[in-house]
Amino acid sequence: MSTLTPTSGTAATTGAATATRRAAGSVGRIAAQWSLAGLLLAFVLFFSIARHGQFDTAINARSILYTQSITVIVGISALVSATVGEIDISIGAVMTVSGVLTAWAYGRGWSTGPAVALALGAALAIGAVNALLVVRFRVDSFIATLAMTTLLTGFAQLVTGGLTLYRNIPNGFNDLVASTVAGVPLLVLYAAAVAGVLAYVISWTPYGRRMRASGTGRAAAELIGVRTRRYVTAGLLAGSVVAALAGVLNTARLQSASPDGGSAVMLGSIAAVFLGAVVSRRGHLNVVGTVLAVLTLGIGISGLTMMGAPAWVPDVFNGLALIAALLISRAGRGRR
Repeated sequence: MSTLTPTSGTAATTGAATATRRAAGSVGRIAAQWSLAGLLLAFVLFFSIARHGQFDTAINARSILYTQSITVIVGISALVSATVGEIDISIGAVMTVSGVLTAWAYGRGWSTGPAVALALGAALAIGAVNALLVVRFRVDSFIATLAMTTLLTGFAQLVTGGLTLYRNIPNGFNDLVASTVAGVPLLVLYAAAVAGVLAYVISWTPYGRRMRASGTGRAAAELIGVRTRRYVTAGLLAGSVVAALAGVLNTARLQSASPDGGSAVMLGSIAAVFLGAVVSRRGHLNVVGTVLAVLTLGIGISGLTMMGAPAWVPDVFNGLALIAALLISRAGRGRR
C-alpha cells in the first residue's frame, strides 16, 4: 500500500491546475472561433423577430448579399496587403478613383473595355507607387497609404468637380452586375469568385505560404531564402487592383460615381479583415473570416437601419467593430 507524501500531493495539485487551465483555454479558443458565426445568427434571429415579415424575407437576404458584395471585395483587397504585413488604407480612395475614371471615360464616349482598362491601369500604377514607398524607401505603410489617400481624394475632386458623374453610362453596364444566374446576381458571384481564388492562393499554394511568412515573420522568412520584398510588392499591387475592381463594379451597380464613393466601405472592410481573424484557431487573417465578418456587420447595419436607427449609427457600429477587431487581433498575436 502506497502513501502520498506532501511533495507528490503538491505535484498532483499543480497537474490538476494545469489541466484545468488547458481545458479552459481550449474552451475559450473554440468559443472565440465560433463567436462570429454566433453573432451573425443572433443578429438574424433578433431582427427577424423585431421586424418579422420585413427582415426575414428572401428579397431582403438577396439585397444584403448584393449590397455587401462590394464590401466583400474591398475587404479582400485589404486582406491581401495585410497578409504580407502591411496596412493599406488607400483602398477606399483607389475604389473611388477607379469608379470615377470609369464614369469619366464613359462621359467622353469611351466604350466599356477601354474605360475599365483605364481604371485598372490607374490602380496598378497606384499600387506600384505604394510598393515603391514601402519596399524601396521603407516608409511605414500606414503613413505611405495615408498620403496616397489624400492625393487620390484630391484627384477625385479634380476629375468630378465635386459632382456625381453619370453621363453616358449605358444601361448594359448595370447588366454586368444586376443580371442573375439561378436567381443569384452576378455581383454576388463575382465577389464569391474573387474570395474563392484568393482563398486558394493564400491558403493552399506555396506562393501564398510565402506571402503569409512575409507578413508574420519577415526576418525569419528572409533567413530561409524568401524574397519578402517581392511578396510585399505583389501584395500591395494585388490589393490595389482588387480595390479598383470593386470601384468599377460599384459604378456599374449605381450607374454613377461620386468623389467619395469608396470612403463609405473602407472602414467596414478593414474592420472585417481583423474581425475575421477570430475564426482562425491561431488568430491568422483569412478570407473565410473576412467574408463572414462583412456579412455579420452588413446584417447588423441593415437590421438597425430597418428599425429606424439614425444615419450616424452605421459609422458608430463600424467604428466599434474596428476597435473590437483590433483588440481581437492583439489577443490573437498573444496566442501565437
